[in-house]
Amino acid sequence: MIRGFRSFHPIILLLYYTFAIAGLMLYQHPVFLAAAVFIILLINLLLDGGRELKKWRMMILIMGVLIFILTPFFNRRGNHILFYLFGNQVVLEAVWQGVMIALTLAAILALFITFNIVITPDKFVFLFSKFFPQWALLIMLSMRFVPLLRRRLLEIGDVQAVKGLSVKSGPIKSRARSGMFLLQILLTWSLEESIQTADSMAARGYGLGKRSKYQPFYMKRRDWIALMYLLSGGSLVLFGWWLEDGVMTLMPVLEPVRLYGREWFYLLVWCVFIGFPVWMEGKELIKWKYYRRMG
Repeated sequence: MIRGFRSFHPIILLLYYTFAIAGLMLYQHPVFLAAAVFIILLINLLLDGGRELKKWRMMILIMGVLIFILTPFFNRRGNHILFYLFGNQVVLEAVWQGVMIALTLAAILALFITFNIVITPDKFVFLFSKFFPQWALLIMLSMRFVPLLRRRLLEIGDVQAVKGLSVKSGPIKSRARSGMFLLQILLTWSLEESIQTADSMAARGYGLGKRSKYQPFYMKRRDWIALMYLLSGGSLVLFGWWLEDGVMTLMPVLEPVRLYGREWFYLLVWCVFIGFPVWMEGKELIKWKYYRRMG
């Protein structure tokens, strides 16, 4: 029986992601953010071997690098001037701000990738359909929309490549014509399936009454233990931010990057909290390898 992070009650999973995102937004310190990025990357590796992360790694990397480079050009407030570029001063405060914004963005995007892996459509509908049934369905379909279109476009491209239509070779005009033809097929296919889906939902009486059948989720003993762990750990994380530990002050005085005193304690609390999936998935992975070796 798999008892990893994904097997927890949906409310537990939602609570973890809520506290994790709040911590990433509040703990604006390079050390705290770098530790979070490392742990979240490890979570992606444990959940699916990093397959979903590989699809988005270039976008995350490019966005992070652009933010790191452009921030010093838009923020010129600071007392520590590093050098002048095109007549504009580049200050150390803006460089550190760019580092923190880039790390925050990378961590949040990587965390949302794990959210899409862990929160299945059944869990998502269970969480929100009771209060926002129409919005829950709309968001679930939207989350499914982009990967589905991407997969269909690859399928259409493979079929049309057999007929000699390709967007990767030939003159630019020919590739543009082929690309527009592929998009036309994709749009037609998607519209036809959307009509079939709407007819199927209408035939099943969707929206006429209360939903009568769904996959139930029940709070178990391990869920209650995890709930207490997340509430206590999340409270400590917020309390550390309230004490201004894990927050690097840039203005009016630039604080040093290295940690002092109780900041090390709250760094440990932060790593233990956000690394909760690492412990749960890693424990199951060790068990799996042990049982395979014994068998």
